[in-house]
Amino acid sequence: MLGKTSIALVLFILIVAAASTAAIAESASVSFDPCTGTRLDAWPKAISKVKPPDLYPTKVRPAPSPFSDLTSRWGEMPRFGDLSRLNPMSWGFDCCLPMPAQGQFFVGPKLFFARVAGEARRGLVTNFGGPSIVDFQDGLGFRKSGNLVWSIDALYQFRPRWGIHYSFSPMSMDATATVQSGFTFGGQSFATGSLVHSRWDRYEHRAGIVFNVRRSPSSITNLYADWLHVEDRLVVGGGTTGTAPVAWNNDKNGAIVGLEFNKCLKNYRGNTLALDCKGGVAFLDDTMGYEAEAGLRYMIPIRTGRFGFVKGGYRYFTLKKEKDTEMFNSTMSGAFLQIGLLF
Repeated sequence: MLGKTSIALVLFILIVAAASTAAIAESASVSFDPCTGTRLDAWPKAISKVKPPDLYPTKVRPAPSPFSDLTSRWGEMPRFGDLSRLNPMSWGFDCCLPMPAQGQFFVGPKLFFARVAGEARRGLVTNFGGPSIVDFQDGLGFRKSGNLVWSIDALYQFRPRWGIHYSFSPMSMDATATVQSGFTFGGQSFATGSLVHSRWDRYEHRAGIVFNVRRSPSSITNLYADWLHVEDRLVVGGGTTGTAPVAWNNDKNGAIVGLEFNKCLKNYRGNTLALDCKGGVAFLDDTMGYEAEAGLRYMIPIRTGRFGFVKGGYRYFTLKKEKDTEMFNSTMSGAFLQIGLLF
């Protein structure tokens, strides 16, 4: 795991990057098309001095604002009909969402500020007359919150409605703790009050197919099917404790199927604010789990068809694998921040 100084440095860099992105967004030219990133001043100027013949003179007034009825009546209470015009479900109706076209990439590193929990069991017979389950926090002393986990995500749109996705995420944790309640792991007993040094290494690989189920100018719904490979290596004992270490390599291979929904909320000076949500279920190889993620993405046009983005939100992921003699469960949840490119 990263030390406190390294974590503070990474957070400082991310804050500076996010502030710089916001500053660039504020100063961005209004001459960018929010959907394609094309400079609008590159198009031929429209003819604006042609006036149609005044055969049927009429008086035209601009359409009133949804808030006009709320502010034009002095001394009157707003009516329910006026308030109903502010329906949030209609937000983003005429908004344009930038999406990867055929042959484009969606790439970005991600930082996950995770709360980590887990438990494991290896072996059936213990000194206590039954299977022994060790908790990663209470038994091994791993830190539950304040864990910084990084990953890299990449999407390639190889067909108009088909894309391939890959992500990689490593994690490493060390802890030395006093055993609060005795347990047996891998045929070796650890008595109450003994000092135990533990290490947990985790490597996650995901690769799969993304299919555009529904696509409109303001939103997109994707169906994704990923192959999931997780390598967990847990070492209990050893170090300066004088106890022989017990090492366990637990690999998981499964599938994750889910839906992803992206919707444009607002176009502002050529930039785009969008809502991203996804949820999926993991299964196969005695493994069960699920994931959920929600966040906001802010996209800034760089040039035609290319955008930079910053994204933040909340993620939850749990994975459980249990057999007669083995069990390895892990859960990660917390906020995340991602910066990347669409090119």
